[in-house]
Amino acid sequence: MLSFAVCARASPSTSPRPLLFAITSTASAAKHITYPTSTASKRTPSVFCRFRHATTKVNPRPSPGYRSGDNRPTYSKSEGRGGSGAYPGRSFGGEEFAAPWETTALKNAIERFRTPNSMQVHLESLGTPRDEAVQMIKEYSQKALKGSVPQVSKKAIRTLADQSLEVGMTFKSMGVTKEEAISSKLDKAMWDGFFEHCQDKLPAEALFRMSRLREIADLRFPAEWNPTARLMKRKIVMHVGPTNSGKTHNALLRLQSADSGAYLSPLRLLAHEIYERMNAAGKPCNLVTGEERRYGGTVVNGEEAEKVSMVSCTIEMADLNRQIEVAVIDEIQMLADPQRGWAWTQALLSLPAKEIHLCGEPTVVDLVKNICALTNEEVEIHRYDRLSKLELQEESLRGRLDKIQKGDCVVTFSRRNIFLLKKAIEAETGLRCAVAYGALPPESRSMQAKLFNDPTSGYDVLVASDAIGMGLNLNIRRVIFEAVEKFDGNVVRSLSLTQLKQIAGRAGRFGTDYAVGQATTLLQADIPTLKRALAAPMINIERAAIQPTPNMYQEFSIHLPGAPFSHVLRMFEMMARNSGLFFPADYGPMIGAAALIDKIKIPTQERLAFISAPIQVRNPVVVKAAVKLAEAISKDTPILIDDLIKLPKMPAPATGDSLSSGDSMSIKLELQDLESSHRIIMLYLWLAQKFELILQGGVDSVASQRKVECETLIEVALKQAQNARLRKQQEKQEQKARKAELLKQKKEGLESTKATTEQKA
Repeated sequence: MLSFAVCARASPSTSPRPLLFAITSTASAAKHITYPTSTASKRTPSVFCRFRHATTKVNPRPSPGYRSGDNRPTYSKSEGRGGSGAYPGRSFGGEEFAAPWETTALKNAIERFRTPNSMQVHLESLGTPRDEAVQMIKEYSQKALKGSVPQVSKKAIRTLADQSLEVGMTFKSMGVTKEEAISSKLDKAMWDGFFEHCQDKLPAEALFRMSRLREIADLRFPAEWNPTARLMKRKIVMHVGPTNSGKTHNALLRLQSADSGAYLSPLRLLAHEIYERMNAAGKPCNLVTGEERRYGGTVVNGEEAEKVSMVSCTIEMADLNRQIEVAVIDEIQMLADPQRGWAWTQALLSLPAKEIHLCGEPTVVDLVKNICALTNEEVEIHRYDRLSKLELQEESLRGRLDKIQKGDCVVTFSRRNIFLLKKAIEAETGLRCAVAYGALPPESRSMQAKLFNDPTSGYDVLVASDAIGMGLNLNIRRVIFEAVEKFDGNVVRSLSLTQLKQIAGRAGRFGTDYAVGQATTLLQADIPTLKRALAAPMINIERAAIQPTPNMYQEFSIHLPGAPFSHVLRMFEMMARNSGLFFPADYGPMIGAAALIDKIKIPTQERLAFISAPIQVRNPVVVKAAVKLAEAISKDTPILIDDLIKLPKMPAPATGDSLSSGDSMSIKLELQDLESSHRIIMLYLWLAQKFELILQGGVDSVASQRKVECETLIEVALKQAQNARLRKQQEKQEQKARKAELLKQKKEGLESTKATTEQKA
């Protein structure tokens, strides 16, 4: 039996109102994730994550633009985290606040700007005396507050707010106030205005250094960064259409017919797939990812014996110096991604290929045309329609998991929810569930997808996160959204229309039993949101992410001798200038990685390579290993993967139908440990490509062996989790059998005693 729990969100100016419906087991009451409110209101706004059976403590993260370790000021009384202060009606994630929000945003931006470790420390690092720096900051702050700085006027702040909106979303649906959404952009605007304000006030030396730094950080002309590409007359061909329309297939056919070429993939998993596909078709192809190199031709002593002119690689590993005939860039709309989009922009502008095929969504056509106008290149457009039909089921499951059928994919947005849902579905339906989520290694995700796709495997349902939106070939009959919101560690945010449409589009696949895909929700209240997303027209992407070249960072750091590299990156971020077609990529991950090793002595070039590595800075286990690797690199001391991780021994195979013991909780914890170990292994292999004399990478290395072992252990752990229901049934049967045996023995004993007594009588 299932029951419904209603979570209400209250705001200081409104009465409590239903926010989310959640399904919970009758055996466990629903709990809430709560955030502190201001003293002005005793009501507590709650954020509820479906299928969450225990209270989860979450430390609210700062707003965009804040970095961990910055020691920057927290929000003032009037800003963020539900505090109303002098501005009544402004609840975090609630109704839009009543007071003029531009003034509030500006006051808080000035407060951040004036902190001693913000602009002041940068001015002092340029050689400005402290007293002069403090006075200039004070004068500029007063000028900005009066509205005399064009960059942070009310009109300019409104424009920044418009640019901060996600596709098809509002600030209210994002669960944030406008100040929080634009804080990073507003901080940047404050800096830009200050540079103009202090032109005639800085000491000559400081002005020269600042002008030079601004010149180095000028990112307005990225088309000029690779002369090799500009000397070529490139042909740009776009293949655009929805999911399952055949656009990538047609581009790959052209690549396969070329004498030389490259496939640039958004995922390591896809790069592997095309590498295997090309070689299977008799087209020798190499594989290049951050973690490994594989050769399609003959290899002797680690060197290619025959020249292979085709490569399949992750997009960050694209060779911008080798001239080729054809290149295929997949998922081109990713150039708008805040963290990785710079790699797509870089490939589009700088790849020296005679013919470049771009595959992606129609939303990016106009932007690609505008970017190619900078390089005087024309764009040829090929449009595709979806090969299979996608239907919306306007009747939801109404919370009944027993309505889930073979071929269904249930989408939820937390690792814990995935396993709780899997357990509940198996108990209600008797169907076995495969799982797929972001923290799972790509190889394990691929294996789970194969189990789900194989009609004879016994795995009939897939429970997944939004990780299925890209890179997995899945035979899905119906996509069921357990939620249309996603908890991001801070608040529950509505998914964008693009995200909903992309995930729903995974249902139905041409050439399979599910040629007509279906999409619905677990709860009826979510149907209107999904219906609106599927019916809404796609909103065009207007700007692309951009990131400086390593040479720019290195030259910039030369003019700040002795400064921690995290400080260098922050200054570059604030001083960078972009044209209207581009926006700066998120510096957060690089700054976080740089802060970890600021005190370790490493040359700038090697430091840049290190902070570009896939370091999960929020995972303390991964961070500890990363610091050890950095120390080994700084000392030129070899370090082995076994110095960083210790994998558990492979469990003995089960005999017969018996299953290994252990409850689902211990399995989940084991999975988390294995996932962290896998991240460390991948980090080691990635760095081994850069530091070959210190780290031992390569296909035949111990680290590669540990990678395979770890992935095998993860598969075993997943199978244990998938068999949790069977284990419990087996335990119940064993307990029942033991009880029956005891009763039998007791009965036999009583009968024996009775017989003895009768004989004596």
